[in-house]
Amino acid sequence: MKTRETLELQIEKLRSKMYHALEKGEHYDQVVAISKELDRLLNKLEDIHNKTNT
Repeated sequence: MKTRETLELQIEKLRSKMYHALEKGEHYDQVVAISKELDRLLNKLEDIHNKTNT
């Protein structure tokens, strides 16, 4: 599987995990940690996108 596709799957899984954590009322710090990891992956995906479109 391509790196981009793998990254997109990881992003979707993490996004789902964050929503579930919010729904279950997880501790704020836990949700923030998930959100930070999600941001990191989204930035990585954007970097890949920028490299392929330059």
